[in-house]
Amino acid sequence: MRTALLTALVACKTAEPEVPTEGTLDLLTYNVQGLPDPLTESDRLNVDRMNAIAPLLDAFDIVGLQEDFDASNHALLTDPASHDVKEWFSAPVDESRAYGAGLALLSRAAEVGYVETHYAQCNGVFDGASDCLASKGFQRLSVQLGAHVVDLINTHHEAGGGPEDDAARRSQVLEVIAAIDANPDHAVIFMGDTNLRPSDPEDVDELALYADAGLRDACVELDCAEPDHIDRFLIRDAPGIALSVDDWRNEDPTFRFPEGDPMSDHPPISITLSWQAE
Repeated sequence: MRTALLTALVACKTAEPEVPTEGTLDLLTYNVQGLPDPLTESDRLNVDRMNAIAPLLDAFDIVGLQEDFDASNHALLTDPASHDVKEWFSAPVDESRAYGAGLALLSRAAEVGYVETHYAQCNGVFDGASDCLASKGFQRLSVQLGAHVVDLINTHHEAGGGPEDDAARRSQVLEVIAAIDANPDHAVIFMGDTNLRPSDPEDVDELALYADAGLRDACVELDCAEPDHIDRFLIRDAPGIALSVDDWRNEDPTFRFPEGDPMSDHPPISITLSWQAE
């Protein structure tokens, strides 16, 4: 009897925890307009805006931030956050750039890998939206959902509307797709400031490239009321795991000061996403 009891106790202590097979996540993508105060065209100082944004980020399991350039602003934004994972892509591509990549990812899902990539192309220093002042690129944070790995991609694509901007943006889209396709067993959640609008004929081809790569637009998936935002979520399933969008929201009413002015020049976009092992 005693031997049987000891065996049962040992079995209880050594049993593997049950691996979840489904779950739900709330995600946010937000361009926080983190340029130096004189360049923001905002009546609010960065310190006030970042301190106002910071406590609102905890409502989301995964957060992708863009234009998070400055170390002190970044600390104001992310130090209070309760997320276990905090990755900041701040490095400039070389000494010629005034700013780094300005991308941050926060996650409550466990990190299993992380890669930062600078884009090979940009256009304009003092023209063409001045993209080459920054070191644009993308983050790829691999997280564990149950028995599966999901790649979180956060980026800020080329701005500007000239032919050179379009060419640089297309090159960047192709770089992201190549990185995604290199890990076909990973599901994908892509987020960021894409600078791509379905209503702009010049952007249709780039959005089609993402669609042709199997990435589904969260807004389109739900036939949302505001499909023309440049801040977007795209998702892709992988063998053994399916992603679905339950809700798409423009969080602008929440991310405003009491006086009514917005905390950034971009609306914060969020989704609720479900995942299920198949």
